[in-house]
Amino acid sequence: MSSRTMSGRRHGAARTPLSGGRVLAVAGRVVALALIVFFAVGPVLWMVLSSFRPADELFRSDPTLVPSSLTTEWYAEVFDSEALRWFANSLVVAVCTTTVSLIVGTAAGYAVTRFTFPGRRILLACLGVAYLFPAILLLVPLYLVLVTLGLVGGLAGIVIAHLTVTLPLTTWLMKSFVEAVPRELEEAARVDGLGYLGSFIRVTLPLLRTGLATTAMFSFILSWDEFLLASVVSQGDSMTAPVGMAGLVTSFDIRWGAIMALSTLVTVPVVVLFLVLQRYFEKGLTAGGVKG
Repeated sequence: MSSRTMSGRRHGAARTPLSGGRVLAVAGRVVALALIVFFAVGPVLWMVLSSFRPADELFRSDPTLVPSSLTTEWYAEVFDSEALRWFANSLVVAVCTTTVSLIVGTAAGYAVTRFTFPGRRILLACLGVAYLFPAILLLVPLYLVLVTLGLVGGLAGIVIAHLTVTLPLTTWLMKSFVEAVPRELEEAARVDGLGYLGSFIRVTLPLLRTGLATTAMFSFILSWDEFLLASVVSQGDSMTAPVGMAGLVTSFDIRWGAIMALSTLVTVPVVVLFLVLQRYFEKGLTAGGVKG
C-alpha cells in the first residue's frame, strides 16, 4: 500500500470527528433557530387564527391550533365600533411623531457629532439618562404641562407625549449614523463653495438614507404601539388604537374575539412597514454600529 493512500486514510479518519461535530453544530443552530421562530411567531399565529375562531372555540379546555370553522364576526364587530377612527388617529399621531423625530433628531445628531458647543456633553448624557427611567415617571409632569397648554384630549398633545419617548432614541441613532459618514466628504464640499447647511443637505443627508429609514421604522413602531401616555392624554374622539383596544376589556366582559381581531389589524401596518424598509433596516443595524 502506497504511502499516499495511507496518508489519505489517516487524514480521512482525522476529519471524521470534525464532520460529526459540524453536523451537531448545524443541528444545534437549526433547533435554536426553530425555537426562536416558534416563540416569536407562535403567539402572532395564534392571535391571527383566534381572530377567525367562533365564540365557542375561544374558551375550549382543549384548544386546537387550526379552528374547525372560520368566522368574520369579530372583524364585523370591530368595524361596527369606532375602530376606523382609532386607526386614523394612530396613523396621524405615528406619522407626525416620526416626521418631527426625524427632522429634529437628525439635526441634533448632526450637531452633537460635527460641532463642539457648551453643554454638548451634558446633552449627550441626558440622551442616555432618558432611558434609565420608566415612562410612567414622566406621566404626571407631562400631563400638567399639556393641561397648561390646553393640549389634553387632542392629537397634538399625544404627538408631544410620544416625542418624549421617540426623540432621545432618534437623536442617539442618528448620531451614530452621522459618525459613520467621513468628515472629509463634507470638507471637500465646503472647499467647493458649499456651506455647512449645503454640505449637509447635498452630501451627508443622501448618505443617511439607510439610517433615516431604520430610525423612522423604530420611531413609527414606538408611537404606533404606545399605550401608557396616550391613555392619559387622549380623550373621546382622539383615542388611538391601543387605547381603544383596552376599552374592549370591561369589568363585566372581555371581548376576546374582538381583541384578537383588532390586534391583528394593528399588527398589519407594522408588518407592511417592515417589509418595505427591510433592506434598509438590515443595512442600518450594521452601519449604525460602526462608531459611537
